[in-house]
Amino acid sequence: MLKALSAAAIVVLTAAGAFAADMPVKAPVAPNEFTWTGCFAGVRAGAAISDDKIRSSADFSSTGFIGGGQIGCDYQFASALVVGVEGRAGWSSVVSKTPGRGVDRATGIIFPTQFTVANDFLASATARLGYAFAGSWLFYVRGGAAWTREKSDIAFTPPSLGLAVDSRGTATRTGWTAGTGLDWAFAPHWSTSLEYDYYDFGANDFFLTDPVNGVKFSGNLRDRIHTVTVGLNYHF
Repeated sequence: MLKALSAAAIVVLTAAGAFAADMPVKAPVAPNEFTWTGCFAGVRAGAAISDDKIRSSADFSSTGFIGGGQIGCDYQFASALVVGVEGRAGWSSVVSKTPGRGVDRATGIIFPTQFTVANDFLASATARLGYAFAGSWLFYVRGGAAWTREKSDIAFTPPSLGLAVDSRGTATRTGWTAGTGLDWAFAPHWSTSLEYDYYDFGANDFFLTDPVNGVKFSGNLRDRIHTVTVGLNYHF
């Protein structure tokens, strides 16, 4: 009896082994592709180049640093199309200076001047349209509204006055921005990007006043900025 049971067990185990050998092997599960659907927040830093012009002078420019943060949300469609919105704000060290000449109305003497404009704040609210590829990459373009704080002054010493004049003024300008970039998701919740943006704030009249001497000055400034930045985002 014991021999018969042992033989039966051997037959069952052999049949089970043969059945298991015939079963298809499950393929290993590939890592999930990064999905851009969701919200994010991060920081950004890079270089900014101004491209300015005042009436009665040639173009002038300066290079500086820009750094700040951003927050936004994206949605990825099954077709790999990605749409989103983003808000940014940052500090800039861009200060452009250009020499010029003035004419003293009382004496007719020509004297040197220096006009300076600083863009110490830059912000934007934009839409984003992109295409996801290769599992963790996103190529995108962005565009929308932009704002900058413009600090201007002109310094000169007119011969008839005999005093140094430094007329100043601050204004917030509204314009537009457009750019393009490449985003790479290097970890489940993290991505880094390289981006170029163009900001245009148009040509605006400015009005400057010397707080000491009360001398006023007015003119027109065309204010444009180019930026190249690297960003780091955490995705929720």
